Amino acid sequence: MRYFLIIPTLLLSPLFAQIGIDPGVRLISQWSADTVRVGEPVTLRLEVALPPGSIPHFPELAVNDPAVSLVQTHLEPLAVEYVFSFWELGRIVLPGVPVRIVEPDGAEVTMATDSLSMIVASVLTGQEQDIREIKGMLAIRLTDPRSIWFRIGVAVLLVGLIAVIWHSRRRGKADQRRRDEKLQPGLIALQALDRLREAPYSPEQSGDYYLALSQILRRYLEQRLLFRALEMTTSEIVDLLPGELDDPGLNALIGQVLEQADLAKFAGLPQSPEQWQRDLDSARSIIERSQPVFQV
Repeated sequence: MRYFLIIPTLLLSPLFAQIGIDPGVRLISQWSADTVRVGEPVTLRLEVALPPGSIPHFPELAVNDPAVSLVQTHLEPLAVEYVFSFWELGRIVLPGVPVRIVEPDGAEVTMATDSLSMIVASVLTGQEQDIREIKGMLAIRLTDPRSIWFRIGVAVLLVGLIAVIWHSRRRGKADQRRRDEKLQPGLIALQALDRLREAPYSPEQSGDYYLALSQILRRYLEQRLLFRALEMTTSEIVDLLPGELDDPGLNALIGQVLEQADLAKFAGLPQSPEQWQRDLDSARSIIERSQPVFQV
């Protein structure tokens, strides 16, 4: 028989006075099993019955002996469960566990369980120690058709699994790339400008081209500076820029490109291919010059 000291304070458990405890207060202790095998978890449940308004305080146990492990503790309003594992055979005895009760008037009393015992048995049944009869080797049919089809099925399953994993990783990389692009409005705007530059330009349709250019620049400003540039007029954007970008030259360039786009969109003034290229270059310069110094 072996006694385990769970925490030092448990040595004093016989000294805890229970004088003056309300008769309606009860402390119940119960193991989940009477016998447990070495290493298997077993639960000790402490439960209290209290008058209304009383509050129990269960102790936090600390194991000091390598032959016993406290696996986990589960606390409930009026109960607590300690899960142990024991690593030595025989009858194990634990000291009584104290529980402090705070009554509605603030008075405190302490109750303690009796000593707790558990029988720890071997994982062997006793028959494992017998010497078994040695038998001859069994014949194995290596050409069993069922074995061949089983191997083929396993191979097909493995190939399919590898294909699914490869596809998932490829799709994950694509999703990550799209998420990264959402975090980089400047990259998205520059890519849109490159696609617009590659499209064949026609002065007779300059209004449509400048509309696309204006939307690219406004969407970039909206995502970069966090104001509704797509819903604002050019004059409203120009008035707002000095408070957002501390660069007078860049603010003037933004206003110039947006006003040029307004002339082509609303006034119907055709713009030459040379002017179109200059405005595309100006838009690219705006995006490159307004990138944040620190990017996450």
